[in-house]
Amino acid sequence: MNLATFGLQMLLGVIWGASFMFIKVGVPEMGSFGFPWLRVFIGAAVMWGYMRLRGKKLPHDWHTWRLYLVQGLLGIAIPFAAISWGTQYIASGLSAILNATMPLFTFIVAVVTGSEKLRAGRVGGLLIGLAGILVLTLPKLGPGMEASLWGELAVIGASLSYALAAVFARRNLTGQPPEFSSFAQLASAFVLLSPLALTQHPWTMRPSSGAIASLLIVSVLGTGVAYVIFFHLIQRVGATGTSLVTYISPVFSIFWGWVILDERLTWHAFAALGLILFGLMLVNGLIGKKLVRNRVSCRNSVSITHD
Repeated sequence: MNLATFGLQMLLGVIWGASFMFIKVGVPEMGSFGFPWLRVFIGAAVMWGYMRLRGKKLPHDWHTWRLYLVQGLLGIAIPFAAISWGTQYIASGLSAILNATMPLFTFIVAVVTGSEKLRAGRVGGLLIGLAGILVLTLPKLGPGMEASLWGELAVIGASLSYALAAVFARRNLTGQPPEFSSFAQLASAFVLLSPLALTQHPWTMRPSSGAIASLLIVSVLGTGVAYVIFFHLIQRVGATGTSLVTYISPVFSIFWGWVILDERLTWHAFAALGLILFGLMLVNGLIGKKLVRNRVSCRNSVSITHD
């Protein structure tokens, strides 16, 4: 991996990590449906402009758009709305930590649908990652459950929806141009979110300049530009290399929440972050591969010494 690719990964981690902070600022003034509705509209407009500049054309067959309606529902409409609603009740850094469980749920869905096989190391990683979720949620279970627990469960639900979208896209949308995939998902999500957003009467809201700035930044950078970087990384380093952003964005989200919003997370959050990231490394085989390489290196060293 060259320096430019590493820099793009870090930039994407910074952008997506900051997105949770902007959601935290904008949603209370624009609504849990209105904010993501406007976000996907602006993001789709950015992607449309990007496609026009590159001379890309849209397909006209209904079958393709019907698939993207499903993808837009699972991959954007549901998770964007769930994260927007849930982040009202929990710290933005905590939202990012829970959102990082998406690869764990992707693995579960892939196993259930027969796309992946169970292996001991991956099962162990999955259990460790789920233990991280329990570290956050168990203390809040009981009579009169706190609103923060419902916020956490909403973000976990968003991660599950992202996972379903990832498996659906792998099975039904491979081979589509990445720019069109991004635009079609956003445009479909805008249509799907419209009825819900209109129930919150967005035309009556008078958001502050800070909320408007948050919307524009998360729409243009976190939704439009970030998808361009994401698909560029997919082409350069593949899905596994790009997935490393999952480990980066929660750290930056915690940092931005601490610096800008003065958020202070408890030890439960950091313990959960450690468990989830360690579980992700096991599920993705990052630790196992390193151990195998070390063993091979040791054997080679011994054989060379004996020669």
